[in-house]
Amino acid sequence: MKKLLAVILAAGLGAAVAGLWVARSLAERHAAQLAEQQAAWQADKAALEAALDEANSRATLVKPPVAPPTAVAPAVASGPAKASPAEIVAKLRGLKSAPAGQTRAARQAIAWFEELIAAGPAALPAIREFLARNEDVDFAPSVRGGRNANVPNEFIVPPSLRFGLFDVVKQIGGSEAETLLAEVLGATGRGAEAGWLARALQEMAPNKYRDMALAAARNLLARPMAATGPNPPDRSERDQLFGVLTMYGDTSYVTSAQAQLLRTDGEVDRSALKYLQQSLGQQAVAIAAHWYDDPRLTDSAKKEPFARLALNYVGADAQADGFYQKAINDMTLTESHRKNLIEDLNQDGFPDTRNLSARDLPLIQSRISFIEQQAPLATDPANVAAFKEAYKDLLKMRERASRPAP
Repeated sequence: MKKLLAVILAAGLGAAVAGLWVARSLAERHAAQLAEQQAAWQADKAALEAALDEANSRATLVKPPVAPPTAVAPAVASGPAKASPAEIVAKLRGLKSAPAGQTRAARQAIAWFEELIAAGPAALPAIREFLARNEDVDFAPSVRGGRNANVPNEFIVPPSLRFGLFDVVKQIGGSEAETLLAEVLGATGRGAEAGWLARALQEMAPNKYRDMALAAARNLLARPMAATGPNPPDRSERDQLFGVLTMYGDTSYVTSAQAQLLRTDGEVDRSALKYLQQSLGQQAVAIAAHWYDDPRLTDSAKKEPFARLALNYVGADAQADGFYQKAINDMTLTESHRKNLIEDLNQDGFPDTRNLSARDLPLIQSRISFIEQQAPLATDPANVAAFKEAYKDLLKMRERASRPAP
């Protein structure tokens, strides 16, 4: 038994010794392989570093030539070429095929007018060529400019192509532009154009074209009245022509205006009557009183304008008071006419009823006294009511005019 244990111990000890020897042999072999690999890696590393140093040294010694910077041309924005003035005018002429008053056409017209203005004097030859054709394109047939449908001096959308080009020439300005407008003024057969051109030239060169404008206005006023076009400016052309005479303070047409007060169609020429009032002032009352009794005026509507002229001077002129009193008691006038003539004592004849001052007090007080005298004599109910209304308004006006200015 003891021998068996000794044998087993001896075998185990031998196996342990053998295992230790094997392990030691393997470790030594692995270390040798690792040392060989490290040596090879170090050799490769050294070779690579040497090659890199050699390459760097060559790059330092030999430098490639540097090319000079190339100049880069600035980019030029490309776009459509601008239309010439002649082409723009042709485009404006083409708008006549568009529906009247079309918003898009109006916007296009405004844009093209601005392009012509920007072109300056270079646009004048094309404009002159078109105006010489005596053609026109209506942009806004229903436009109304100012009182009595006069074409305003300035507008956003012109009533027609010709008026738009007139404004373009005015905006361009200069002697050549003045000459062009003066040429048209001397040749036009439209009173509305003559009135606008006269005002424009007076603004551009005060009184330089006075004689030309007056001659054009007189010539057009003297021609037989013809049927006017559909546009409001043409329907009020006589008012615009008389306005040219009034602008220059010209009274040379007074006699002719009196002869034209009653038109061939039996209607009263209110434009001529207004011109007489503006030119003669209170002296026009006698002319109005004479025409009021003309036997050819059988319609009360035709007599009322003459009575209204006298209304402007009631309380300031004895002849006007007498004529006016006769008119408001004339039962051939309609009730509406008499009522309006009396109630308008609070407005006609005053420079500015919205800004009354002490200067208006004499006329206000005179008309209050006139009503106090005439109202008790009134028998017609319409007249009585109208006197009460006018009296109440005049009392308020006296109070306002008596207040000290702020």
